[in-house]
Amino acid sequence: MLAVFDKSVAKSPEALQSPHTGSASAMKDGFLAKHFGSVHPGSVTVNLGSAGSIAYSLDRQNPLLPRLFAAVDDIFCLFQGHIENVALLKQRYGLNKTSNEVTIVIEAYRTLRDRGPYPADQVVRDLEGKFAFILYDSSTKNVFLAADADGSVPFFWGTDTEGHLVLSDDSEIVQKGCGKSFAPFPKGIKILK
Repeated sequence: MLAVFDKSVAKSPEALQSPHTGSASAMKDGFLAKHFGSVHPGSVTVNLGSAGSIAYSLDRQNPLLPRLFAAVDDIFCLFQGHIENVALLKQRYGLNKTSNEVTIVIEAYRTLRDRGPYPADQVVRDLEGKFAFILYDSSTKNVFLAADADGSVPFFWGTDTEGHLVLSDDSEIVQKGCGKSFAPFPKGIKILK
């Protein structure tokens, strides 16, 4: 999975920002999304306009940590891994039997956004399993990111030469877009505005 967000939508942490030269802007002409597509045949890229882009592929996925994608009401979500308490969460959020992990994350986010005052970290703590996800809400221009408390799913983030935030489960993809300005994603939650 891959996401590239403009700095006006998601500011990258200062620790990931360093002056580096030689690598191209991850967003310019869809550079990093095109590279992702060349490395992962059959990938799908969603252009989010000036906010950035997201891409995913089922190529070379770990069968124990599957990748899922969904878009509901201008909310786009990439999910990798699995949630163990799916039945409980379906009941909590009033979802039907066919709902899966990615739709649960979207509904949990919508509950957080619309019905608060649920703390964001509580929403993520309620998810039991091994996972990482990237959610972009185009109506509010919010980015909601999380990884399980054990960091079970490979997940990296970085900053390209123009300050765009790059996220992926593939460290080589992040390095291609960010040079040395990348690191493993910290365990837990991050909401970027």
